[in-house]
Amino acid sequence: MACFRGNCDEFYGEVLLLDERKMTLTAEQGFKKSSKAAAILNQVFSHLDIPDVKFFGLRFCDGEQQTHWLDPLKTLSQHRDLVGPPFIFYFGVKFYVKHASKLKEETTRYQFYLQVRQDVRQGRLPCPPASRPRLSALMLQAERGDRQEARPPDSEEDQEVQRIYKSLRGVSRPQAQRLLLSLCSSLRMFGVSLFAAYGENQTEYFLGPTPVGVVIYRDKELVGKYYWQRINKIHFKNETFELRTVGRNGAETSFFFHTLHRSVCKRLWRSCVEHHVFFRMSELNPSPWKLKHNSFARSPSLSLSLPRLTMVLLRNKTIHNKTTTTEQRPKQHSSASTPPPNRRANIPSKAMAAPPAVHRCARERRASDNNPTHGRGVDKNILRVM
Repeated sequence: MACFRGNCDEFYGEVLLLDERKMTLTAEQGFKKSSKAAAILNQVFSHLDIPDVKFFGLRFCDGEQQTHWLDPLKTLSQHRDLVGPPFIFYFGVKFYVKHASKLKEETTRYQFYLQVRQDVRQGRLPCPPASRPRLSALMLQAERGDRQEARPPDSEEDQEVQRIYKSLRGVSRPQAQRLLLSLCSSLRMFGVSLFAAYGENQTEYFLGPTPVGVVIYRDKELVGKYYWQRINKIHFKNETFELRTVGRNGAETSFFFHTLHRSVCKRLWRSCVEHHVFFRMSELNPSPWKLKHNSFARSPSLSLSLPRLTMVLLRNKTIHNKTTTTEQRPKQHSSASTPPPNRRANIPSKAMAAPPAVHRCARERRASDNNPTHGRGVDKNILRVM
């Protein structure tokens, strides 16, 4: 293997695509460790002929097998956790959209289909038992079309899959892909990335960004859901993560959580910041746009001052009179092993009160205002590592 010390310019890398093909990256193509990550992204987008580049990115695994997204504005050598050579990158969807089946560009929609198919197969997107036969049948139709292979069913579920598969005869593969995307978009954990964190009395939570906002789970139950429009600050310091939201009456509420390592806290912060900026900008400019490979704010404290939609402005006229009551809870150290930093889960449907790790503004008087989306659960399943 080549080394990169001194004047050594040898380079070798691979990009694993969603259809299981590989792209090779070599020095002969002009790539080196001092190349911007955007150059590799552009090569991939050109190879796949993807016009809507804003949804996608490249990930890599560090020495501890934790995943990171490449920052397009940084050079490869500036990614300190990047391991290689050989350098291995994984192409995939970074920003899921709520209605993926309605994407206009066929190549973009096809990449979403490949990503969702991978999520289902690898257990990152749990499916309720009632929907599983139809999901499996749609996968068969999307991959095989009407070329049905006769084989004896092994179970009642297999029988149901074959029955639905036969009923889909005549449905084109692209249409089956859209139907699969529509079904998967309705699942609770579609596009959800969860990080482990701790609150009061070392209670374990899982929280992270979704296409519509930030969700918080405890004991496999949804205990909080906060839309991007109501989040106005995302902050971290060391192992402490803060999420600040604005209630309907204009009052602010801050949520504090702790992670076992600063690196996990920073990844949680970065993921929330990037999703917030992406989806708020998409709301303000819903027409198709090409992403210029921008890096998001580097500051660990981001006050999000994007213009609000008219409807939100009308509801938040009192925001200039808001009062904030937050308190910083002292850190509690735990001897527990480091939890996986990024999980997707399928959680029971029981509704609960807001997590005690959250310090609420006038909690008893304004519970419904400050937590307008709380109480929506999902189907039972176990937490799965992403």
